[in-house]
Amino acid sequence: MLNQLRADFYRQTHTIGHYLLLVLVLIYSFVTIYFKSVGGVMVSAPEDTLAQLASGTWTVLSGVRAMTIGASILMYAFISIFVMVIGYEFSQETYKNTLISGISRSGFIVAKYITMLVDILLQILAYYVFGILVGLAMGRKLGTSWGHLLSTTLATVGITTFFISVVFGMAVVLLILTGSQIGSAAFIVIFPLAVSIIAAVAHWHWLKYINFFSTTVKISVGQITVSQFWPYAWVSIAILAVCFLLSLGLIQRKEL
Repeated sequence: MLNQLRADFYRQTHTIGHYLLLVLVLIYSFVTIYFKSVGGVMVSAPEDTLAQLASGTWTVLSGVRAMTIGASILMYAFISIFVMVIGYEFSQETYKNTLISGISRSGFIVAKYITMLVDILLQILAYYVFGILVGLAMGRKLGTSWGHLLSTTLATVGITTFFISVVFGMAVVLLILTGSQIGSAAFIVIFPLAVSIIAAVAHWHWLKYINFFSTTVKISVGQITVSQFWPYAWVSIAILAVCFLLSLGLIQRKEL
């Protein structure tokens, strides 16, 4: 498994697409902060937060909240991570060569999950850190204490990374099951948008537990406390665990 991790990270450090993605993430962060632009899947953002960002004077904390709303778009950009780490191998069936080389199937899946998680974490961290630096360079006030700003940012980075990894976990199951890179990538696009729209239209209370970006925004603006967050976290952990076990079970049955 360690050899697989080293191989994956080595390949990415020598892939121009990995660096292009980072550049796009930083540009998006800059545009959000500099132009006070709030993007993202807007149905996931509380209306009062959007109104406040539209009419109020921006601080560095305001920028962090705006970036959190806009982070829903990043998941679509991160499809490239999914493709580079695991999607291409299954669509071209080159994963068979890796498995024949001696790595266990479980080790292969674990390595892919870890690689995607680290990639997403680093990209999200760069997104927020760069946005904060841009806000500071523009002379904006913090809007809070340094301690609260950093704790809010780090919590948001961790939660956003985790929620994106849950969606990617479901996409991995679909990829192994069908072998379709296009189908699994389309799922990454459709799932969060469909959940947000259905939650807004149907008002199904239980959907809040899988409306990931809405939850992240509410945590960032203080509408959900740490104690209130745990039910959301446990649901996501359960989904990710099931996806991981399904991935292991499915790849064990794959013929080489």
